[in-house]
Amino acid sequence: MSGPVPPAPGGGPRPVLHLQSRAYPLHHSSPGAALEPLPVPGLGDLRPVAGTLSTLAYNPDGTVEIDLTQLVGRAVSLPGTEIVACHARVLTAGTVLVVYALRHEQDLRALDLTALDALDAEVNRTLREADAPLLTAVLAAAVSSGLLRDVALRPDLALSGERSPVDRQSARYNCHFVTQDPPWAPDARLPQLIAGPGCRILLPYTYAWDGDPAAPLDDLLAMTEPTDIAVAQQSLLIGALIAGRWVLADLAHGHPEGTDVHAFRRFLDGLWADFHHLDGYRMESTQTHRASYLCARQVIGLDDTQERADRLLGYVSSSLQAASSQRAEELDTRLNRVAAALAVVSAASFGLDIAVFLLPQVSLATKLGVVTGLIGMALSCLLAVIVPRVRSAPAAAARRRSAARRATREARQAVAGAAAVLPGAEPGGAAAVPNEG
Repeated sequence: MSGPVPPAPGGGPRPVLHLQSRAYPLHHSSPGAALEPLPVPGLGDLRPVAGTLSTLAYNPDGTVEIDLTQLVGRAVSLPGTEIVACHARVLTAGTVLVVYALRHEQDLRALDLTALDALDAEVNRTLREADAPLLTAVLAAAVSSGLLRDVALRPDLALSGERSPVDRQSARYNCHFVTQDPPWAPDARLPQLIAGPGCRILLPYTYAWDGDPAAPLDDLLAMTEPTDIAVAQQSLLIGALIAGRWVLADLAHGHPEGTDVHAFRRFLDGLWADFHHLDGYRMESTQTHRASYLCARQVIGLDDTQERADRLLGYVSSSLQAASSQRAEELDTRLNRVAAALAVVSAASFGLDIAVFLLPQVSLATKLGVVTGLIGMALSCLLAVIVPRVRSAPAAAARRRSAARRATREARQAVAGAAAVLPGAEPGGAAAVPNEG
């Protein structure tokens, strides 16, 4: 993938190579076997090459390696810092690692741990702001070209129409300082952990490596691979926590219809599939790298993050089920009202047919009175069935009940008057028709 990292010019203090490994969760399907040139609009063509996680003892896991050094060199500048290399590593487990190799003009060995951490944080903020458009273009081109397929973004990103595969909120990064005989001591607040040979944990996400900073970049990436796998898993879980909070906020504000339950389920399926794929590293890696991986998991609190994600997503699942049940109940209520309204209309129509049949010889005014009464009673019943009862408006409900009683009384009077002129009408016979309706 690359040659040796050139040593610092001239003599002086021992050189230090500063590596930053940033993890972006994408939840994509496995990259295709055929690696074609990747055209990036306005930036030229990139040539992906096949790689592998070299620290696995069993079941090798492939990667796709993309050299971004020239693109980043043209778009990003850091005063007092040289960008030696920049590579994107597309893992099978739906994650992309963007790795920077940096060399600083100042002597990093002379800095204490606090100053070293502040320098790293400032460099990371500057790089993230400067390379965001570039990484967005590269990863979007990888998706459109088919190199990355079936990318599953967080629900809030997908629903807002933002199709960029760069999820900056979920991204997490590791910091590595590679130098011979590193002078920095671990932070006193860290637990006493025994990592692999050459690995010294200075702070959570910050490591010192006793190695040759001029070694080939492939060898350096293999050396830092176990800790970068741990941070990739952390980025997956952070994405889960952000997605869960977004769904809960949407439900809390009374907008359950804005949550695509099926899209959220697919997102979670991809998330846990990717997480447990990477979690196999504790069993598949070599003994030396496994020790660094397990220490990195412990120092960044990966297991605690997993428990928090499990609890939050379990609560989100229960809330989504409750919201779905509420929507189903409301739909059933509306359907029941519609069915009741149809029954009222059918009964009124049946009553009208009977009234017309029983009143063939009466005057037009009598017929109009019967029809008007039946229609008024049907409308009153429809309003009583369809219009939901609102507790905050008792006066309106009282007016509707009064109107219904008045319409029923008028219908009874009209039918009673019509029945009085019918020959041979049985008492209660015609008058019972409106009640049945």
